[in-house]
Amino acid sequence: MPQANAFDSDSLQQIVEAASRAAALSADGARLLRIGENAIYRLAHDPVVVRIARSAARMDTARRELCVARWLERRAVPTIKVHEVADQPLLIEGHPVTFWRAVSGPRGGDRGPDRTDLARLLLAFHGAKDCPCELPAMDPSSWAKVEERISAATGIDADAREFLSARNAELAEKVKNLDYALPRGPIHADAYTGNLLIDDGVVVLSDYEGVSIGPREWDLLPTAVAVDRYGLPEEEYREFVDIYGFDVREWSGYRTLRQVRELGMTTWLMQNVNTDPAIAEEFNVRLSSLRESEFERRWRLF
Repeated sequence: MPQANAFDSDSLQQIVEAASRAAALSADGARLLRIGENAIYRLAHDPVVVRIARSAARMDTARRELCVARWLERRAVPTIKVHEVADQPLLIEGHPVTFWRAVSGPRGGDRGPDRTDLARLLLAFHGAKDCPCELPAMDPSSWAKVEERISAATGIDADAREFLSARNAELAEKVKNLDYALPRGPIHADAYTGNLLIDDGVVVLSDYEGVSIGPREWDLLPTAVAVDRYGLPEEEYREFVDIYGFDVREWSGYRTLRQVRELGMTTWLMQNVNTDPAIAEEFNVRLSSLRESEFERRWRLF
């Protein structure tokens, strides 16, 4: 399998140019929007976004993203759309590359996407039939790769490691016995308003890296947790529930699944405690609230 080159601006520029040539597009003036798990470029001469993944190991994920977007479009679920290029995802210098139609973004007077949009889109997504994509099974207990994060983490003491590992093992056992209320099926797995975009005045769903087969309750957790952890007003949460038609907080397994997600949110932050004193401080707040079972203690968003 080809090895990926360094994921920096120089190598990425070469990749976006080669990928654009292969797709009969021009990379002249292409603008780097962001670098994270993927590098995202906006082409200057065509309404196209180029998405470059970090390594060839992400080819299956790239194929799945394309498949999910095409499926949702066929099912009339508002979604980002694929810019059709033969044989994509392309593999350029060890990096999977996919092409997407650029969204227009908000226009003057457009409000930003909110949780009512999220509820409506999740309802449509969960109701879409006959998914043709090969989706992995999502196991909530291994979603956050907690043990991998603990092993790799620096800047946390042995006591914190021991607590987080023990909590992870405890929750993994509890998850096995959950009695889900909603039917299992395709889930987004990262369902929050940051993954909503605006295209020609329509709010659309994006980011299909985590799409999998799992409990629908998982997609409802971020909005429910936001009430107690981030101060989302109760009336906004009720609007979300009224549109979707199910209140995950009333489900018997909510407390357990919420703790799984919050453990993942805490260990995600833990990975960067050495980079910013504010992150280190927030990690300690979260760790303390998990230890003390303080379910309504406020967390800061990062």
